[in-house]
Amino acid sequence: MKKFSILLAIVMLFSLVLAACGPTETPPAVEEPVVEEPVVEEPVVEEPEEVEEVEEPEPVEEAPPFEGVTVQFWHVYTDAPGEALQALVDEFNDTNPYGITVNALDQGRYSDVEDKVNAGIQSGDLPDVVMAYTNALADWYSVGFIADLVPYIDDPEYGLNVEELADLYPHLKEAGSTPDGAWIAYPMTQSANVLVLNYTWAEELGFAELPATSAELKDLVCAAAAENTEKGGDFAGTGGMVFFPNATNWLHWLYAFGGNELNDARDAYDFTSQEAIDTTMFILDLKNEGCVWQTESYPNPEQAQRKAIITMSSTAGAPYYAAAFADESNADVWGWMAAPGPDGTLAVNAFQQMLGVIPSTQQREMASWLFIKWLTSPEIQARWIPASGYYGTQYTTEAMMTDYAAENPVWASGVELAAIGPSEPQTFPAWSSVRRTLNDFAAELYNATSQAEVEEILARLTETANELVAEVQ
Repeated sequence: MKKFSILLAIVMLFSLVLAACGPTETPPAVEEPVVEEPVVEEPVVEEPEEVEEVEEPEPVEEAPPFEGVTVQFWHVYTDAPGEALQALVDEFNDTNPYGITVNALDQGRYSDVEDKVNAGIQSGDLPDVVMAYTNALADWYSVGFIADLVPYIDDPEYGLNVEELADLYPHLKEAGSTPDGAWIAYPMTQSANVLVLNYTWAEELGFAELPATSAELKDLVCAAAAENTEKGGDFAGTGGMVFFPNATNWLHWLYAFGGNELNDARDAYDFTSQEAIDTTMFILDLKNEGCVWQTESYPNPEQAQRKAIITMSSTAGAPYYAAAFADESNADVWGWMAAPGPDGTLAVNAFQQMLGVIPSTQQREMASWLFIKWLTSPEIQARWIPASGYYGTQYTTEAMMTDYAAENPVWASGVELAAIGPSEPQTFPAWSSVRRTLNDFAAELYNATSQAEVEEILARLTETANELVAEVQ
């Protein structure tokens, strides 16, 4: 045991010596981990491919909505008014944006237009727009040859707006409408049958004021007739009032005497009223006393020559009276007045110059309406009035005529007269035919010799008028 312990100690000592004599080693270093910075790649922007430019097509200009539509327009104007109207039509053709062309044709008087339309209803030769009195338009509407304008007037694009409708004198829509609500006659202008008085001559005769009653008017015209009788020669038998026995003039006096054409129920014609008898007897009284007389044509030259102190005329006759006084170098002051009745009632026979559209295609009817709308607009109407002598149909037109009214006092006096009325019953059945018949009966009445004969003629007139109604119904 002891020997083994000594041996073990020697071995351990020998190991320590060997360790002390060997080289000293450095322990290996611990390497830090290498952290690589992330590489951020720049995005690759691809160059756009070249795209071949494509030229945009030029916009195609749309044709006007009524391109190629021709509207035939029948009217009643000749001479200077006809030329002025044609100039307006030419302007519309040159400037309207719709592509519409209007062909305007003078057809003579209103009666000529009525005859031609009546013939055209049979032959098919009809216009698109026709100028006529409401009674004729109402007759044609009753047989399907006048269009109702309501759809065109109410059209949201081409019709009249609220302000334009409100600008129209209120009574004119009623005057152009039928009992069933169709608007068949659109007003172009207004006029009235009036008395034309030589104011200067009346003052010389001692009548400084307008006659206020039919009795005062009789005194005036008889005084003028007496003065011309004293002159003799070409003046004999003249001087008073020129009276043509036709429907317009007889009805004018009937209105002044408080009468009308219908019965109390307003469902039939009745010319047998006391007012109708009194009207006729008043005219016959003037005739029998030599205070009314007749001329061969329109009496404006005779009035300018002081052969008539009063004549009866449409207010549209103003240019012709002015020309007649100028031709005679007569500086007398003249102008309009209403007819006075026995109780002081004042009346004129008021008219509207109406336009109607003949049924065709919807496109042509709309084109016709667009022409009517333009022609009756305040600006165009204000230009037409000086050429025609008529009166406007809108408040705006009247406002535009202030300077013209100041320069033309005769015309200005008619603005109020036209509003007095009344108007004939133009939408009553068969009035167009009744009116023509009345022209013949007016001549009979003018030649009657007694009240009994007058009453018999008026009874026949009433019977004939109601027979005409029965025919159309």
